[in-house]
Amino acid sequence: MKEQTQNSSNVLNEPAVMYGHTNYYSLANHDISKNYIKAILDISKLTLNELMAIIPISIDTYKRKTEFNPPVTEKVLEIEEVYRTGLSAFGEGFHTWMSTENVALGGVIPKKLLSNSFGVRKLLDEIGRMEHGVLA
Repeated sequence: MKEQTQNSSNVLNEPAVMYGHTNYYSLANHDISKNYIKAILDISKLTLNELMAIIPISIDTYKRKTEFNPPVTEKVLEIEEVYRTGLSAFGEGFHTWMSTENVALGGVIPKKLLSNSFGVRKLLDEIGRMEHGVLA
């Protein structure tokens, strides 16, 4: 499956179906294409400005380049993991949940937690709890 997402230059070009934690780890060491990022924008329904506030590049760099380095790949894969996990568990309603202030998360809008890996872990933990019916 990994071969489908990369070309000969070892750049991730398009998201595949859920890879799992181990494969995300190995994929994070590769460059990522703008097409992959666009696909994650579609999946997540984040605006370009919201995404640029999360990943470590400027909007000008995003517009100018077609491939990005592993730190960008890692952030994009974190976003992908959260959205694929949430959408798999809750369907399209997950988008509303990600955009609505949440008391269980300290009164923040969940997608604001995408800005760092601690927030991503918190989101994945919360999704897992909700999926298993543990609401407190």
